[in-house]
Amino acid sequence: MIIAARRCAAVLGIPVRGTLGIVLTAKQRGKITTARPILENLRSSGMYLSDRVINQALALVGE
Repeated sequence: MIIAARRCAAVLGIPVRGTLGIVLTAKQRGKITTARPILENLRSSGMYLSDRVINQALALVGE
């Protein structure tokens, strides 16, 4: 279902942002002070995020 929705969005030219992107955007816009605790919480809740992905994402927002 998610893949089909992403394909439809691509065909319609609608930008798609995933959970990681939303957290990073919130950090960049000052809506949250730190992204790491949220990412760690997502990971402990079952979302697959490797250490490498988390570290690269955090580097993008200066953490």
